[in-house]
Amino acid sequence: MNDSADIDSAKAALEASVESLEAGVKDLLSRMKQLEIGANDSEAFREDRAKLAGQLDEMAARAEAATAQLNAREAEFTKLTQDSEAELDRVMTVVRGALERSLGG
Repeated sequence: MNDSADIDSAKAALEASVESLEAGVKDLLSRMKQLEIGANDSEAFREDRAKLAGQLDEMAARAEAATAQLNAREAEFTKLTQDSEAELDRVMTVVRGALERSLGG
């Protein structure tokens, strides 16, 4: 072969290699872009998860405070009921005594 044919052949091989390299780089860039999107989605998921965990902790604390408040109110009502029953018993005893005295005592 002659030098011109060798140069043309080498040029064609070089161009084919460059095209193959460009296609590989485009594919690599596309895959990197997909990985970046996945990483961003993953980060957003982690942020959402942390936010939701914080909200859940806050709601649990509020529920615990509300439960404590309800328990305190229940204890108040229980004491009030017991005090009212005791007072009612005393009043009934006084009324019975007064009735017994007035009816024949």
